Amino acid sequence: MHNETGLNPTLSQLISETSRQKTVYKPVFFNLLDTVQKSAFEHLISTKNNLHVYDHIYSQVEELIKCLQPTIVFLPPIELEKAVKNHFGEKSVEEYGVWVYYPWAEKLVHLLDEQEFAIVRTNRNKYKITTQEQAILAQKKIGVMGLSVGQSVSLTLAMERGFGELRIADFDELDLSNINRIRTGVYNLKIQKTVIVAREIAEIDPYLNVVCFDDGITEENIDRFLTENGKLDLLIDECDSFDIKINSRIKAKALGIPVLMEGSDRGTIDIERFDLEPERPVLHGMVQHLDMSKYKELTTLDERTPYITAVTGVETLSPRMKASAVEIMATISTWPQLASAVTYGGGVTADLSRKILLGNLNVSGRFFLDLDELIADPEKISDQKTTAANLSPLSIENIEEFIKANRLAFDEHTQQLPEEILNQLIVAAGKAPSGGNNQPWRWHHQNGLLHLFLEQSVAQAYLDPQYISSYISIGAAIENLLLKAAHLNLAVNWNLTPQFAPNHLAWFSFTPNYQPSEQEISLAKQIDLRHTNRKITPRQEINQADLSHLSNLVEQIPNAKLQWVTDPEMIKNIGAIATQTDLLRMFIPEAHEDFITKEMRWDLDEVQATEDGIGIHTLDLSNNDSIGIRLLKDKKMINFLQQMNGGSGFKRLTMMQFMSSSAIGLITMPKGEINSFIEGGRAAEKLWLATTEMQLQIHPVNVPIIFFYKNTIEDSLTIPLEQKAQLTLAEQNFNRLFSLSIEQPIFMFRIFKAAPSPERTIRKSLSKTFSIGRA
Repeated sequence: MHNETGLNPTLSQLISETSRQKTVYKPVFFNLLDTVQKSAFEHLISTKNNLHVYDHIYSQVEELIKCLQPTIVFLPPIELEKAVKNHFGEKSVEEYGVWVYYPWAEKLVHLLDEQEFAIVRTNRNKYKITTQEQAILAQKKIGVMGLSVGQSVSLTLAMERGFGELRIADFDELDLSNINRIRTGVYNLKIQKTVIVAREIAEIDPYLNVVCFDDGITEENIDRFLTENGKLDLLIDECDSFDIKINSRIKAKALGIPVLMEGSDRGTIDIERFDLEPERPVLHGMVQHLDMSKYKELTTLDERTPYITAVTGVETLSPRMKASAVEIMATISTWPQLASAVTYGGGVTADLSRKILLGNLNVSGRFFLDLDELIADPEKISDQKTTAANLSPLSIENIEEFIKANRLAFDEHTQQLPEEILNQLIVAAGKAPSGGNNQPWRWHHQNGLLHLFLEQSVAQAYLDPQYISSYISIGAAIENLLLKAAHLNLAVNWNLTPQFAPNHLAWFSFTPNYQPSEQEISLAKQIDLRHTNRKITPRQEINQADLSHLSNLVEQIPNAKLQWVTDPEMIKNIGAIATQTDLLRMFIPEAHEDFITKEMRWDLDEVQATEDGIGIHTLDLSNNDSIGIRLLKDKKMINFLQQMNGGSGFKRLTMMQFMSSSAIGLITMPKGEINSFIEGGRAAEKLWLATTEMQLQIHPVNVPIIFFYKNTIEDSLTIPLEQKAQLTLAEQNFNRLFSLSIEQPIFMFRIFKAAPSPERTIRKSLSKTFSIGRA
């Protein structure tokens, strides 16, 4: 490798000359009938040693005559020769037409003059484009912003001679990575994209007028771009700057200039006919809620995401683009584009441009020309079996029949509580956490006893094997009920009924005049404040005494134990296990289906309609991560993400959550008992309420534990053997990190310091979870 000082003089001169030519894109014309131009032409010939000369004027005249006299092709060849000779007349062949010099390529080409050149150049357009239409297009002015898709658009317009003046704007130079979609040579690296496009158009048709805006579109030049030398007849937007997209439309709307945009994903087309609809909202009203004046002040991708997604859409992206969005800033650094899509988009845009300019298309809107939908193999019919039949919710009749049939299993109790008190107890119990906020409890009061049933109709989730997640939630609800009763000065006599599981789980009776402990009072006060917090904040240490206090609280539940991991390296290792199972959750179809339909609620209307599930607005996510979660709804995207071994964006989110944690906690109980999960749920809720009082935050991260249960105990995972082996290894690492041997992991969580979350998950109406039977 040589440095510049080591170059020989000839090569240095060549590089210097090339550098000077980097901004040149206008060819030079020579008409040899003009003495001054002829003199300059002769000077060029004599001084340019490396000049390449191309003189095919005779064949061009032959073509011209065939265009003007189509029947001549059927006559003897001698007739064509005569016609050519007559056409040249008194002019010498050398002096006919013009000579065009391309200084950047050192090429000199002999061409027909503009009028005759246009006749031959557009002859194959007929009658897809008529002569009259070609004349109209030759008067039109088009502006193209952005020269990736815009390069393909511009060249296609040039080939069809679809304009008289083309204004092209891009501030960027060509990089090697651009050549995956921009048709040009590697010798053009680090040359302005505008210059490259203008040169290529000049090489196709030197008579076309191209005006370059090498700084791209700015606040200072946007008015010139739209109006200088006459107002644009059409603005084609292919730029990447979202503030320019919006602001240019606002100005185009004021000027009555139609706007056309092609998205290169799914063949997305936007047409805005501001010339025909002067009151039309920009971008179909999708950005009306945004303050574009703030955009330039935004410095991070996360801050700009609401603006970007308002323009591009989220649900309408192709599966592969959605998968790519997940990988941005993880395995790729920017949005992908393919040459096939860019070329396709260039052709479509040029076609629509012509129709708009000729008045043959007057529609506005967003359209999709998605080849994956238009031409695709038939979808395969899945042979997967459903995991469980849908159950009907428990009715009062079902409940009362059960109680009557099993009355000998319950104590008799005559103490009747006022309905108002019962309601307070059930509301408090209902504030307990549950997997996916499914609220799997069903309460019924009859003959002085409060009965607790498992509402199996909502407890059939993929990540609820043998109802263990629901039992943990039931335990948390019981703890809330006991604390609320104590706070209301009620003594509680109660018993679990595992013999009736998974139907009836517990019964309770109440007597007055109970004196609660300070602990019961303080924990009961936190029931309404307790919530899941998923924030990512800078890591802060938690006092060891506070962790010990929480451990002691948990151990008030018989056989419950709490372990803490505070070492950042160990937390990182646990996080890596969690990322593995989180992705598995996305890639197993049944688990993914549960997540997007049973667990998540994608808008407030859905939240209010179901009164369960996790509203996306409650997740404490950044704008980017919120969009990433929404992308998970697309099953085709998930399938492709799995094929490409992707999901790095989701791994990043999970790992960031873990690494921002002060500690990871794990509650364990003895193995093999339904009661262990219920009592473990009580311990988890007791801890959670205490952390709420201490202004600490809890985020359950139980997915690894559930997958380990399904893999090892239930042995129900229908995944490839390689994945099963990986999961088994992950469980072994998990057990090693927590020094587990015979204990059953019940509840894992991250604990950290942060402000409370502003949003809460919804709870079901009392009428859905509580009933009072006949005496």
